[in-house]
Amino acid sequence: MNLTYLFMLPIGIIAVIITARIAGLVHEIAPFAYPNARIMAKTGRLLKNEQYGELSESRSLDDIATLLKETEYVDYISAYVGERCTIIDIERAFNNHLADVYNQVYAISPPSVKPVFEVLLKRWDIENIIRTLRCLYAGKDPKDYLIATGTFSASAREQLAKSQTVEEVAMSVTAEFEHILNNVQDQELVVIESTLLQYYYESLWQYLDNAMDRNALLLKDYFGMQIDAINIVAALRLNIMEERDDAESKFLDVTYHVSAEDLKSIVTAEDISIAHNILSRTPYAPVLEAHMAALEQDKDVAVVERALNAMIILKGREVAMLNPLGIGPSIGYLAQKQDEVRRLKTIAIGAFGGISPDKIKQYVGVSS
Repeated sequence: MNLTYLFMLPIGIIAVIITARIAGLVHEIAPFAYPNARIMAKTGRLLKNEQYGELSESRSLDDIATLLKETEYVDYISAYVGERCTIIDIERAFNNHLADVYNQVYAISPPSVKPVFEVLLKRWDIENIIRTLRCLYAGKDPKDYLIATGTFSASAREQLAKSQTVEEVAMSVTAEFEHILNNVQDQELVVIESTLLQYYYESLWQYLDNAMDRNALLLKDYFGMQIDAINIVAALRLNIMEERDDAESKFLDVTYHVSAEDLKSIVTAEDISIAHNILSRTPYAPVLEAHMAALEQDKDVAVVERALNAMIILKGREVAMLNPLGIGPSIGYLAQKQDEVRRLKTIAIGAFGGISPDKIKQYVGVSS
């Protein structure tokens, strides 16, 4: 009897441990059950390649608006596009749809990951600040261009839209952005925009570096690739334009796979093909190898930029697959939705500019 008891005791302890771990796992993933079901439904409504192909064949903005009335963009086309479709109208429809998507994903997210989305929403705050400043410089009314999402309240965005100077913009925003704008308000617009984006990525990276939540930690590679892509494209353009002075100030202070020294080496390289050698030990080597001819012959950095963007989209999908019971599906969906809106804007700009359908398809990654 005593031997039986001694034998059963460790089995009981193991059973308790297993039960506790299962209970902990269920407690961790249960809050994501409903949000992820919603996200999967939304993912199923993303545009398909054949739809991009049909849209690319459009010869006018009106044609694009008509085709999109058969998609989930219908309400936004109806709300923002008048009888005579303009590029500004259709861009507003796309932007407001994307903004609502972010708002919806944030609203259904479990409390444990809301801080992640709150950081991401600051990108929209910066977008609204930049749009306001551009309108001031162009003499346009900002209220027609601001996007109804971000961490700013509706009243704060309304006040932002009434701004007449950079100083008034600074007074309309939260303290963290007011401090930045006060430091650069006498600078050129491009410097102000760069400073704001620099702050965003620094804040995002600091959050991810300090996050203890497993869902947040999974995002480091995804956002790290975004940071690298921005820096690589900047370095290639600086090399082609032969703008080598003060190159370091043109990059994000945050780096991931590609160091600041590597970026500087790309800028100062006598031959752009050396960029492939510099990045040979990074995940981006295949992109450079595949598009080196376009870089050398046509100086076409946009080809590399599109390829890097495609890598980021794939990484978003990978996050979704690796973390299907947590934040993964939301991040994967947002990555694909952002890409969808980017491609739709490309199609609209192409149709407006009279670019051939074959060229538009090339830009949006659709086979002819």
